[in-house]
Amino acid sequence: MKFQEISDKLTQFINRYNYLAEDQPANVLFLLKCIVLKYLVDNQRLDFEVHQKDIKKNFTLDYILGLWQGKPLQVSFWEQEQIAPQPIGNEVWDWVSDLTTAAPSLAGENPRLIGSLYEASLLINHKKNHGIFYTPENIATYMASNVLGTYEVGDKLEKIRVLDPACGSGSLLSAIYDTIISKNGELSPCERQTQHRQLLETCLLGVDRDSIACLVTRLILTLKGSEYVNPLGVICGDILTEELINPQSVDVVIGNPPYVGHKEIQTDYMKLLKNRYGEVYRDKGDLSYCFIYRGWELLKPGGQLIHITSRYFVEAFYGKPLRVFIRKAFAIQEVIDFNGLRVIEGVGVDPAIIKLVKKTQIDEGQTIQVKRFFIKSHKPESYPKLIQSLNQNNWQGDLYESFELLQAQLSDDSWRLYSPVMQGIIEKIEKKTPFTLDNVVQSFQGIITGNDKAFIFEQTDPTLCAFDPALLKSWIKNKDVRAYQITSPQKKILYTNRIGAIDLYPEVVAHLEKHREKLKNRRECKNGKLAWYKLQWGRDPDHFEGRKIIFPYKATQNRFAIDENKCYFSADVYGMILKPRLYHQVTEEFLVMLLNSRLYNYYFKSYGKKLGDKLYEYYPNTLLRLGIPDIKEDTIKVFKDTYDKIVDLKKNGSALESGKILAEIDRWFYDYFELSQAEIAVIETNR
Repeated sequence: MKFQEISDKLTQFINRYNYLAEDQPANVLFLLKCIVLKYLVDNQRLDFEVHQKDIKKNFTLDYILGLWQGKPLQVSFWEQEQIAPQPIGNEVWDWVSDLTTAAPSLAGENPRLIGSLYEASLLINHKKNHGIFYTPENIATYMASNVLGTYEVGDKLEKIRVLDPACGSGSLLSAIYDTIISKNGELSPCERQTQHRQLLETCLLGVDRDSIACLVTRLILTLKGSEYVNPLGVICGDILTEELINPQSVDVVIGNPPYVGHKEIQTDYMKLLKNRYGEVYRDKGDLSYCFIYRGWELLKPGGQLIHITSRYFVEAFYGKPLRVFIRKAFAIQEVIDFNGLRVIEGVGVDPAIIKLVKKTQIDEGQTIQVKRFFIKSHKPESYPKLIQSLNQNNWQGDLYESFELLQAQLSDDSWRLYSPVMQGIIEKIEKKTPFTLDNVVQSFQGIITGNDKAFIFEQTDPTLCAFDPALLKSWIKNKDVRAYQITSPQKKILYTNRIGAIDLYPEVVAHLEKHREKLKNRRECKNGKLAWYKLQWGRDPDHFEGRKIIFPYKATQNRFAIDENKCYFSADVYGMILKPRLYHQVTEEFLVMLLNSRLYNYYFKSYGKKLGDKLYEYYPNTLLRLGIPDIKEDTIKVFKDTYDKIVDLKKNGSALESGKILAEIDRWFYDYFELSQAEIAVIETNR
């Protein structure tokens, strides 16, 4: 409640005075000074009545903190603050005075409140563009207590060096501080201040590229003590490219590294990172991969690393180099897989917590504790309950499953974090699947036009009458592909990639002329690889003209269908063409029934890349690893007849009858792979 009241006051001030609105960092700095002043006054560390006239004239952090210290600071608290502060008018000062002296009071509040207020002041777009998503207090507390759990009270705990390599507004370092103080138990005021000084001057290290965020971290840490101490270990800089911390000098790395994909990183910086971190960071890797490698460099032997980071590296094709590195450089202690639950507000990626110990040699018996949340709908207000449940060791319930697996069992191609039950199901499937899907099909992606307005039309568009019918093809998208069905196409694509001489098609030229400038500015047109009137990535038209299986690139469940109507489709749909059947009897009908079955929906989701709590990415590199059974020809014929019945029933809208047949198919596959009733129950409840 206090947070909301003060946040509202700050917002009202901005809206009313628009103070320094053109200079956002100066604006934030002004408000931070107001909050720090209020905190010191409310906690009786500074007498506002005595000093208010001087504070108005010298409204700087150095002056305010100097009053708290009892003498001017010899070393500037934040070197980037203006030397000569802007004068404050009487009306604005009245607001500052009211904020400082009026309710709600910050007496006894944890200074981390300042970090929360700072985070609330940032525009969400700014945070997204920079991959900035601050760690919620409950997650920070869990991570701190988890990673410090092995340290005993005494010299070892007091001398520990903890680094947050992308400290943001200090939530993780704040949690580390609070956890250490809590583990030390009751201390005298003198002992507490000695501990405070040691933590800020020796133990706690933080680095961030955002200078204001570093300032917030410094303020939070210094305000935790009853007397002023300068937090020497919080530095503004780039931990990935600058030598700010000595190698092998840190006991613990705790972090929430920026979630930044390759598309958001500037080319020159990406080249620098690929040269520096080439062992783990390649092609379409995520920036967070570099942070794990850098953490390893800075850790002492036996040091611990705990990150909350994107879980994509667990299965992603481009995460393989990182998986290889982690397996050989660390003993993996724990993986908490939120399984698509986005427990950090505003984050568009799926987080996981991974805890590692730096080792030169990994024991064959090294076990990993895995906690994986079940796939089910949770509202944001229930997230604190989810985090709280993690503190209950070996807790089993409706929220997550907890199990151990051997690190040696992990495959570099993909980390399949299987519970014992899931492991048993997958082993039964792969024991009876001599082929992979990659052995029996060739996959291809749909078309990228480069300008849909130029090439895609509604079927009722009168413009189509002017074109040669041979150039017009039926066009479908992700939403049109269902299990066993493709909705009737409502659009057409003007397929120009088989046009040799465009001058022979004046009606096409007349239409495309309206889009010519945008078409010419496409990358492939600029470098001369593509004529201006062609589709950017038209693919091989022969693939679309033949019989094929198609499926959406992103979906909540398996949706495969056979297209026999020569449909063309966009890049959010993939196609598969059967390879020559030299060693198997597999047909399109059998594959569609297999892939749409409950068993294979479960099988794919056991290792497929998640996108949120229910969405999955059906990228061929992942999908084509599915095992495929070797079915006899007479059985294949039975599946063909059953497939025809399903398609007919779905067309006629007989859901009850088609449901019965689909249940029979599921039962056939359960029996074929010799699954127990307990295993079937797991599959059908999606646990």
